[in-house]
Amino acid sequence: MSGGDLFGALQDDLVQHVLSFLPSRDALKTAVLARRWRYLWRSTPAVRVNGSGDDFRLFVNRLLLYRDGASPLRSFEIDADLLIGEESDGEYSAYDPREVDPHVDLWIRHALSTCRARSLIARFEDEEIMWSPRQKLPFASPHLTTMRLQGVELHHGRLDFSCCPALLHLSLTACSLDGDAIVSPSLERLHIMDCASESPTRISTPSLRHLQLSGDHQGICTAPSSLDTMPCLTNASIQLTAVIKGGDGDGSGAGRSLILHGLSEATSLELIATSNDGRVCQIQSLFLPSHASLVRAKLHYACTRPAGRFNSSCVTSSNFTKVWGFHTS
Repeated sequence: MSGGDLFGALQDDLVQHVLSFLPSRDALKTAVLARRWRYLWRSTPAVRVNGSGDDFRLFVNRLLLYRDGASPLRSFEIDADLLIGEESDGEYSAYDPREVDPHVDLWIRHALSTCRARSLIARFEDEEIMWSPRQKLPFASPHLTTMRLQGVELHHGRLDFSCCPALLHLSLTACSLDGDAIVSPSLERLHIMDCASESPTRISTPSLRHLQLSGDHQGICTAPSSLDTMPCLTNASIQLTAVIKGGDGDGSGAGRSLILHGLSEATSLELIATSNDGRVCQIQSLFLPSHASLVRAKLHYACTRPAGRFNSSCVTSSNFTKVWGFHTS
């Protein structure tokens, strides 16, 4: 069958499934292959766009305009460097008037509402200018099950994902979080990496099964009642940096570690304490609640300071064994 049409025997939906793994620009180019291919791109179950500038803005506008709105999206993925406004001339000015183009808000809203996307991946690489959604409920959707955000400001109630009743997987990377709580009744997997939080942020996800926190989560991990009880939790991995403070160890509820308070139902728990800037790592008075159901627990500590050692002077043996041991309730 050399030189023949290898896709000729495939049904349209199978060809569209193959096209969905391509960037949307490349999928659109297949329209010139043959008459049969002319409109197949319009119903591919995934939109993947990556770019910057006016040409990119025009391309995405036309792509979504001519796409078949009756065909639901499996995934909408955008990786954009699209800013508006003039950069500040002042060398020492703390205010940058630039912001992410509002077209991004329209595209994501269209993907979630009109195209009924089940997965949203939105990445913004500019470390100084994050995307700050302009709508009050930018992710509201009864269809969305997976969301991965990078370089996004989630402020003023936008950490409440109750408007996404089908959401199961949420990943936040290098985001700015500002709110009372991350809320989702349906969420089963939560991954937060290298996010910043100026105010204490509670995690309220009663259906959560897998939790991963890594990077500098001072706003989340040291806040009072930072983790609500998670009765379905089976696996948790917490990577912390610098000084990690727990409770006073008096056996009361207030004395137990604020980090571990919501992890009492986990059957597998991993704590990692690292410091890459030469500071000594310290873990102070980490207690597991007495009703913990751990069957596997690990405590890792690593410092890159030359000749540095893990400082465990604040950890008594009784505290330490509750974290490092293998035991069942």
